[in-house]
Amino acid sequence: MTSWSKNIVEWFEGDTAYLSVVFTWQLSQAYSRMVWYKSQDYKVKVGGTAVRLMPNYLNGNSCPDDYEGALNRHNPDATRTSLGCPNACSFCGVRLIEPKFRELLYWEPKPIICDNNLTACSLKHFDRVVDSLKPIEGVDFNQGLDCRLLKQHHIDRLRELKLHCIRFAWDNMNTESKLMDAIGKLLKAGFPKSKIRVYVLFNYKDTLEDALYRCETLKKMGILPNPQRYQPLDTLIKNSHVDPNWNETVLLDFTRYWSRQNYLRPIPFSEYHKCKKVKKYLSQSVMKL
Repeated sequence: MTSWSKNIVEWFEGDTAYLSVVFTWQLSQAYSRMVWYKSQDYKVKVGGTAVRLMPNYLNGNSCPDDYEGALNRHNPDATRTSLGCPNACSFCGVRLIEPKFRELLYWEPKPIICDNNLTACSLKHFDRVVDSLKPIEGVDFNQGLDCRLLKQHHIDRLRELKLHCIRFAWDNMNTESKLMDAIGKLLKAGFPKSKIRVYVLFNYKDTLEDALYRCETLKKMGILPNPQRYQPLDTLIKNSHVDPNWNETVLLDFTRYWSRQNYLRPIPFSEYHKCKKVKKYLSQSVMKL
């Protein structure tokens, strides 16, 4: 599958320069690019998730609505079949940028599905999505499926797809039983553990012990945790937020350790966190590969 662009995406149509900005910490760069393009007599339209979250940052030059094809320019293998999410989680920006949850009538079938909550859609819509994806290799519901809403019908239909993996999220301890139930059902249905991934939010009203429990529990099950460091919805500096229950050193160690399980899996986090020699050695080892 094609990789995601991690930068601002830019393109031109006639005398108009378009910029699509996903992350709010890229807005200052987008502002500079906008000023430069205007100095070259281009019209400029700037949009994307970051602009929707902070529409006033560009001093009236923003274009909050996504222009046609922007997602395709970030990743040509990506598509969407629904907008919004009914959950309105406090840490998530979807409730602000797409407050109305709705199913789309038409979409181009592609392997990466970027719906915010596909399992919240009607079973009729879910069936239409699965039917459209059957010919495609490596289907990935990239935003994750809601473990609290997963039904046997979903699982039965997922078995018909050529899946890259199935993703869930474990954002806090309140959803542990629902997540374990969903994973158990998938395993019973024949899905291998290697096909199950779980996003783990941390640095948001939790503690190191809380986050470690979630990651270690998944690791012991043979399931890969995907750590997601919380970023405030209006932050202009990436990784500047440190929850009162954390500190910067622990955050960096936690992120590095759980993001490098291909190399660090045999070493307990406690040993990695305390032993600078281990971290230095492993860092050099990774650099040589």
